[in-house]
Amino acid sequence: MILRRSIFTVLIQVLQLVTLVGITILVTRVTGAHGRGIYTLVVSVAGLSAMVTGLGISWAGIYYIGKREFPLADVVSTLLTVALAAAVLTMGVLAIAYVFFQPTYFHDMSPTQALIMLALTALFQMATTTSSIVLGLNRPLQYAGLSAIQVVVALVIQVFLAVTGSLTATSALVALTLGLAISAGLGMVLVGREAPIRLGFDSRILRSFFNFGIRGYAANLMMTVSYRLDALMVNGLSGVMSLGYYSVATAMAEGLWYGANALALVMFPHISSMDKKEADRITPVVCRNAVFLTLIGAVVMFAVSRQLILAIFGPALIPALQPLWLLLPGIVTLTVAKIITSYLSGIGKPIYSTYLAAGSMILTVVMDLALIPPYGINGAAAASSIVYTLTAVASVWIFKRESGAGLLETMVVRAEDFVRYRRLVDSTWRRLFASTPARS
Repeated sequence: MILRRSIFTVLIQVLQLVTLVGITILVTRVTGAHGRGIYTLVVSVAGLSAMVTGLGISWAGIYYIGKREFPLADVVSTLLTVALAAAVLTMGVLAIAYVFFQPTYFHDMSPTQALIMLALTALFQMATTTSSIVLGLNRPLQYAGLSAIQVVVALVIQVFLAVTGSLTATSALVALTLGLAISAGLGMVLVGREAPIRLGFDSRILRSFFNFGIRGYAANLMMTVSYRLDALMVNGLSGVMSLGYYSVATAMAEGLWYGANALALVMFPHISSMDKKEADRITPVVCRNAVFLTLIGAVVMFAVSRQLILAIFGPALIPALQPLWLLLPGIVTLTVAKIITSYLSGIGKPIYSTYLAAGSMILTVVMDLALIPPYGINGAAAASSIVYTLTAVASVWIFKRESGAGLLETMVVRAEDFVRYRRLVDSTWRRLFASTPARS
């Protein structure tokens, strides 16, 4: 069931991946490494800021909606109220930070771009909340669709701007803002079909969300910071131009995660609704196959990356090549942690993920400070791969203690898995292309 539903989720995420690649290409080619760096900086700061004040409430909502411990209408109103309050708070704090750090860290960001950053922050907050409710209702296809709509709308607008000669870093950010607004609005419509849209909160629900969410929040926040901290530190230590090169490398490398992300988001609501013995059985199967598919993608990416960068971005972006190569080993190894983290949250033990994320974040800071000043973006990429690999090792050790699954069972693809691939392909082909029976 999990692998079969993942196929359709992956198809939607492939669309999202293609669209993100299109945005990366378009913004980079038209605005250059500097414009790409500004675009990345604004989006990264807005996304992280929204996550910091989210307190993990949306993630807890997924868990409790799946468990059906509280009335859905009360859960929805609580989630929306907290999200709105968090959005207002985040915008205020971020505005103060921009004014204070404008002469230093934000010196390349214009006031207009800062205002867009504030709008993006609020929209990230609301879009995350509505899509989390949808995922909690065990609708991963609609969840993936909401994420895809954000970037599809942005790309369509950006293409129009490029054709009319109006595409800049600022106008590209406006396009993304409109995409997020539409996604949040559609998410609200989907939620409204299941529960009334209203403000207000149940203190009992809120306490439960905080008790669960803070644990998961700390893990998700620190892990996301670990993913994005290198880019923010590149901006601070090497400048926005280097950030532009590095963002191209990370965008190309992280595209390999879409299969693993699809498996993880389908797993979480399923794991939370099944007994632990079944979860222990399924997770190694999902994990080793996710690693295998990501490894194949990494090998292909390594082989064709130089030609891809030259053909798509041009010789001016070739400084992104070596960071990309250095990121690939970590991309493969961290796939393990992504799947296992979803398992740990699904069985109600997100504290393990918190430990993993804390170690990952601390190591990221140490390694970035050690390697970025002497080696620039190559140092940032090497630091990320080292941290990702150590995080994967620790996650496998935790998973073995929790489930009893062995290393080879969790990491190495088996012959029986290829039989599953064939069955999945055959089943998917029949579903998509089977002819309609003729009527007598």
